[in-house]
Amino acid sequence: MKQKGKWVEWLAAGSLTVAVFLFFLFFYPYHNLLKEQMILFLHTQDHFISYLEKPAWLTGYAGDLLTQCFIMPAGGAILVSLSLLTLWLLFRKAFRSFGIRPIVASAVAAIPVAVEFLFHCGLHYPLSSTFSTLLALCFFLLFIRIRNRHLYIWLFLPVFALLYYLAGHGVLLFTLLWLVFGLIRIVKKRFSVLIPALLGMLIPLLLRPAFLLTPGRAYTYPVKAPLSLNISFTWEKILALDYHTQKGNWFKVIYLAQQYGMKNRVASYYTNLALSQSNLLGDWLFLFYQPGPGALFLPVSQQSTPLTIAFSNEVFFRLGDMNMAQHSAMLGMIFSQNHRSSRLTKRLAEIHIAIGDAPAAGKYLGLLEKTLFYRKWAREHRTLLHATDVPLREKIPSVDTVRLADDYVNALEILLKSNPTNKMALDYLLCTHILRKDIPAFRETYDRWFVRETEPVPGVYAQALIVSLYREGASDDMLQKYGIPNSVINHFMEYTNAYQESGGDPEPLQEMYGNTFWFYYHFAMLQE
Repeated sequence: MKQKGKWVEWLAAGSLTVAVFLFFLFFYPYHNLLKEQMILFLHTQDHFISYLEKPAWLTGYAGDLLTQCFIMPAGGAILVSLSLLTLWLLFRKAFRSFGIRPIVASAVAAIPVAVEFLFHCGLHYPLSSTFSTLLALCFFLLFIRIRNRHLYIWLFLPVFALLYYLAGHGVLLFTLLWLVFGLIRIVKKRFSVLIPALLGMLIPLLLRPAFLLTPGRAYTYPVKAPLSLNISFTWEKILALDYHTQKGNWFKVIYLAQQYGMKNRVASYYTNLALSQSNLLGDWLFLFYQPGPGALFLPVSQQSTPLTIAFSNEVFFRLGDMNMAQHSAMLGMIFSQNHRSSRLTKRLAEIHIAIGDAPAAGKYLGLLEKTLFYRKWAREHRTLLHATDVPLREKIPSVDTVRLADDYVNALEILLKSNPTNKMALDYLLCTHILRKDIPAFRETYDRWFVRETEPVPGVYAQALIVSLYREGASDDMLQKYGIPNSVINHFMEYTNAYQESGGDPEPLQEMYGNTFWFYYHFAMLQE
């Protein structure tokens, strides 16, 4: 029976480990991919020394070293699943040391492992935190080999201080296990273990000035962001759109956006960017959820999250607004939990290559050359430092002015004045006016910048134009001059009649006209 029980335990543990691996490989890979992008691990002596300046230097260094492997979905899935399996084995052994039966110890050990799994499903939970727990368990299992009561008590404080420097928050688990084991197996007088435990718990608070940490961070290091205990498939979908945007897989982004059907501002941001890069924004804008003009840009403000700030540079970079792209990338770096990011370092290198600032670009490429997985990319891009035909350089405005970070209309107009052929800037300016329901501004921009002789009128623009022309009582000749198709004119008349018949009720109009500008104009609640 005992042998059968062991087989059941190991079969369950092995099955769950495989399930965790498959989950992170196929159903939840983009969280781990993001975690790799938001660190910058340099294989240098100075980078190693920087870890010695904080607690948890050993687990922090080892965790970040291996987090580099998250660049491959299989790498992240393997490391997380094996870490959780090891965690279960060590918790199981620790609980058995209290005298708990093996089968019960195995079941109880699954509880903290399940919690750790949920933490890993969060956006910012680091692998180094799991390593801190693992090292604390190893210290505890070694420490309980001490059978001398006096050594068990008096060695606690120096071991606690050492473990805090090596593993950070792992000392909290170590103290709890040490206290329980001491009360059960070592001594009967509670104060003799309670007092050292209380003194030990004060050590992070006493040492925090030396490590420049707040009280809260002193007890949670190397965790640097709020924890969440939930699996967010919403964010997993957004990160999928983000990942394929970085790769330039525009039709993949559009396909995923169609599959997801998300009513989310960040998802709309990436969808619109992919539509613009595929020359479909003017036709397909209202085939997707549009919360308002905020669907075109992610604001960089006090209300922004560090992650959306990091994402916000994508559209500016593609537009050619390198000043704002650099502004967003630098803020994304500053407000990220590690204050360094391989993803944003790459983007800063690309920005400075585009503007022809070779020394600054060389600085960022030099950092990337000291990494494991980006050194090849950096060496390839060094060849562009003195090139004259750099992509995006022709989009960069020749003049600029002091402006607010969220003055998108002014920024787009500056781009167009410098380069009237910047079609993405024109699409974004026209769609900004459309999403703001500002028909006069749309008409003025369209008349000034859109070349009607060489391009057919995109469907959404035709829908907005006919509203403007209808307001001023334009003739059929004027409609033909603007090249508005008869199908759009007939569709508009049908919508007008249906709107009047419905008495302003959107429900009867949703199915037939829900993806038109007219429906958006009448019923959408704008979100800035």
